[in-house]
Amino acid sequence: MGKAERSRWDGNVRSMAIIAKPDAEITAEDLAFLRDNYTSTGGLLPNAYAGGAFYTPTHVARFIVEALRGLCGGEFPPGSRWLEPSCGSGVFLEHIPESSEVTAEVTALELDPTSARVSALLYPQVNVINCDALTHDRRDYYDFVIGNPPYGVSINVEAAQVPDDYVTLTKKSGKLSGKSESAFIELAIKAAKPGGYIAFVLPKGIGYNGQMAKIRELMRETCWHIASIELPSETFALTGTTIKTDIHILRKITPNARKVYVKYVDVAGAYHRVEQTEESAADTFWYEGQMPVLQAQINDIGYDKDGKLTDKWGDGLTQLDELTEAFENTLMRENTNPITPGLSGLVHAFNVRIPPYEAWRAKNGYMAYWSVLTLGRGEEFNGESSFDFGWQDRIVAEYYAR
Repeated sequence: MGKAERSRWDGNVRSMAIIAKPDAEITAEDLAFLRDNYTSTGGLLPNAYAGGAFYTPTHVARFIVEALRGLCGGEFPPGSRWLEPSCGSGVFLEHIPESSEVTAEVTALELDPTSARVSALLYPQVNVINCDALTHDRRDYYDFVIGNPPYGVSINVEAAQVPDDYVTLTKKSGKLSGKSESAFIELAIKAAKPGGYIAFVLPKGIGYNGQMAKIRELMRETCWHIASIELPSETFALTGTTIKTDIHILRKITPNARKVYVKYVDVAGAYHRVEQTEESAADTFWYEGQMPVLQAQINDIGYDKDGKLTDKWGDGLTQLDELTEAFENTLMRENTNPITPGLSGLVHAFNVRIPPYEAWRAKNGYMAYWSVLTLGRGEEFNGESSFDFGWQDRIVAEYYAR
């Protein structure tokens, strides 16, 4: 066990002693220690015991909350309902606005009783429930579902305890089995209300692994795709893993969003989309309101594989902190320039440069630009344009106005 792992181990051992006390004996200093030192056992013990849990760096959790704030126009609606289905020690809860700010309703689920107890002590304003997340039965309810669910864990739960069917789980002899990451995404889709946002840290294999085909199809059938941000392998290095992860942000479609079937044709070397009336004649489909999808690649998470800080500019900001700007008001920058279509013509890519470009590039390297993928070139289509960033919000508003 290395120095960093030993420090984490010692912190968790002392944390166990703190939470064993009666509530009345837990001091402010105890709570401060828990907040700074308890990280769960992820990366310290075998995966089968740790449940696939790896604590999330606080600035990654903060970025997700702030990106969602930007998508909401800079301020969360009063009374927003939040769900964190695998809260661990509460790193995401740390950044969700407290009730005193926006009267939020926050629910956090956690299977491990130790982590659930820590979160309940640190965040008394949150309804922390020690349970298997798959038994949670709130449907079409939450404005935001966020977190970093367990990866690669084999689900094995009594089917009778799960309130409804899961397409990502297989039922046999009264048990449900499947992969944890897929099941948690499906839970998020079930729990989010129409028009609600889902923002998860997920393993990169979600995007291409053959075993994840069912969950990809479910996401495509039920959600608008808002953004995907690739994180470097160093992100979770301090927990003993170099698994590559992405932040995915989705928005659950409302029932009034029409599915549009599209075929792409090559006109003078440029792909254009043509609406089809028949699904069989289309190359793909998308939903009205689909805006350009923000694709970003983070090259520097703020520290290297050994935990040494990489803040050479001394301002305490990481590339993730800087990227938050892209979610304020709209996902497109004013100086977006179209480039050659990519991905076999099914989507079109654009370079997005954040001004002042040269200063950004000097600081952040190749993260100075990223691809924005959209299902069209931005021309008027079916009375709307994919570059109309209010279109999606209008569809959601019309649904609730009914």
